[in-house]
Amino acid sequence: MPSPGETEKIIKLLPDNNHPIHKGFACHKGLNFIELHNDPDRLNYPQVRTNAKSSHDPIFETVSWDTAVQSVAERINTLQQQHGSDALGFYIGNPSAFNSTGREAARKFATSLGAKYMFGSGTQDCSNKFAASEGIFGTANLHPIPDYKHTQYLLNIGSNPKISHASFVHMSDPMGALRNIVSRGGKVVHINPRNIESATKKTGSAVQIKPDTDVYLLAALLHSIYRQGLHDQAWIAKHAHNVDELWDFVQDYPASRVADVVGISAHEIETIAAEFAQAQGASIHMSTGANMGRQGTFAYWLVQMMSLVTGNLGRRGGNIYSPGYFVAASVGKPKQTDPFFESEFGEMRRIAGSLPGNLLADHIEAGLVKGLVCMSGNPVLSMAGESRLKNAFAKLEFMLVVDIYPNATSLYADYLLPATDWLERPDINSVSVGLQPEPYVQYAPAVVSPQFERRPEWQIFAGIQQALGLPNLLDDPTSDPMARTIRQLASCGINLEQLTSSTSNTVCLEEPDPDQLFGIGVQLKDARADCMPAIIVKGRATCTEIFQQLQDEDEHTYKLITLRTNYMVNSWLHNLPALKRKQALDNPLHLHPHDLQRLELSAGEEVEVSSAHGRIIAKVVEDNDLRPGVVAMTHGWGHANNPRLSLASNHPGTNVNTLLPSGTGSYDPLSNMSFMTGITVNITATA
Repeated sequence: MPSPGETEKIIKLLPDNNHPIHKGFACHKGLNFIELHNDPDRLNYPQVRTNAKSSHDPIFETVSWDTAVQSVAERINTLQQQHGSDALGFYIGNPSAFNSTGREAARKFATSLGAKYMFGSGTQDCSNKFAASEGIFGTANLHPIPDYKHTQYLLNIGSNPKISHASFVHMSDPMGALRNIVSRGGKVVHINPRNIESATKKTGSAVQIKPDTDVYLLAALLHSIYRQGLHDQAWIAKHAHNVDELWDFVQDYPASRVADVVGISAHEIETIAAEFAQAQGASIHMSTGANMGRQGTFAYWLVQMMSLVTGNLGRRGGNIYSPGYFVAASVGKPKQTDPFFESEFGEMRRIAGSLPGNLLADHIEAGLVKGLVCMSGNPVLSMAGESRLKNAFAKLEFMLVVDIYPNATSLYADYLLPATDWLERPDINSVSVGLQPEPYVQYAPAVVSPQFERRPEWQIFAGIQQALGLPNLLDDPTSDPMARTIRQLASCGINLEQLTSSTSNTVCLEEPDPDQLFGIGVQLKDARADCMPAIIVKGRATCTEIFQQLQDEDEHTYKLITLRTNYMVNSWLHNLPALKRKQALDNPLHLHPHDLQRLELSAGEEVEVSSAHGRIIAKVVEDNDLRPGVVAMTHGWGHANNPRLSLASNHPGTNVNTLLPSGTGSYDPLSNMSFMTGITVNITATA
């Protein structure tokens, strides 16, 4: 602690070699977080806009917290009196997933205000998994993970753990886990349009698939398993309903018919199917590369079916449920039989409370949303339709941004309120519940007091509630923003005192028991999975139509995919010097050498990339790891018009999401997932 009169200062961040799970493993992005904590471009004081939103150069004035909170409360009150409680919408961004008190506070704040229109980053990332899981297992919160310690065959679809760890799997060293599988004689197969960084002699081979065709590969694998009689009939009979309907579906997609569409030979498809089904413990995992296609819900359904019909779902070495300190699957049951309802934009549904993110601008343009609260999010750069969102945000009567940075979205705000970072607030790793191969719970105390005038989100929202005369945490000095998590911990006999007295503030939990998947995870009748959920029946005709479209496509069609990088996370971390390496100063368009030759282009040349939805200018770079016909760019760039982020605006890059569809028809209606990969593009040299 500092001496009287001194300011607390973090000198260095180091890996914890004594941590019982991580054992010194740490992400380089996390170790460089001190630069974010000390970034002079951070939001440090409450600010209010003093000029019109139509201005391209917003002017903000620093005010006191009392003034800011009271003014925000008055604006919200006026807005709701004039237009109703529905007029205030919410957008909650991805960082909130790693902030248990902030996420819970935002939810309670929205509920207390009667908010109806909720949007979030989940519909650009993973909402397909919640929708499919709800249909298959009767709960949105059951997501079987590979039993890495015991599996002998891992099929990894659309995931690149060396670059982006492993979505929906929370483990310290995923590449180490892959090496262990191979070293003990197992096999890892990565399905991806790229020869990804995770595919090496020691960590598995890559099979290059055409973008946005994963559904048909999975269907062909299941067809091959069924045709060869490699399915586990006894396991299916014990743990599943409606398997005949599943077999009926896959009959339309034999390997011989699917091969040209997915770009993988029928022989290789049948080989993968046989290897998976005959392995002594096979597991499967799917991530954002498949989530973000047009049929992410169908793909996730078929992933679970691959595990189920081969007798690997809920078995050692297959896919298991790891409940951790709280059985989240038990609270993810749907609240209604039919989640769909009629809206101004046709039939719609909510996923985890959220509407389709791609309809945020539409709700504003239609006059349904007059004001917006945006927490830990940057939809202008992270969603499709940048220009539409900018125009819509400029029309809002009120916009509040709660964040750590003044980002591209905050340029349209009326109020900017500075939030703490994870070094300045305590937390417990609640986001990882149900997703840990080695389950543990950790208490992370604040390292320093909040710097400048930053406040934790729960305190910010409680202050506004207090000013509005609503119940809030500040009214009761005994209230604890972590109360919900502490109650969940108590359900397995853990309290905060145990955590703080343990090594690294961490308590290790029992290794997952495979029987728990059907024992406590599945929430449907008889604890059996549904092989043909109603939501899949609803989307079957579309699946057939898309297959026909892919069959009819010109062989020289170029498809755009998202390229992950080690030097940023979505649209954040662009302002950190340590991550602005020479190779990370821009987001060029990656092309295979054969495509460069065919298009008569040279590396470093400037090109126009266009789609049915927009156009951008980018430089090209040669990439031998891509499948020919596939082009790739990294999303989250486009900081040119935000001088408040000095480093990011000097290396702004191009917002590739300009090429993505937005509005009605731009998302999977089964799950609200935005279409963000496999986009058809044209590429031409600029004059």
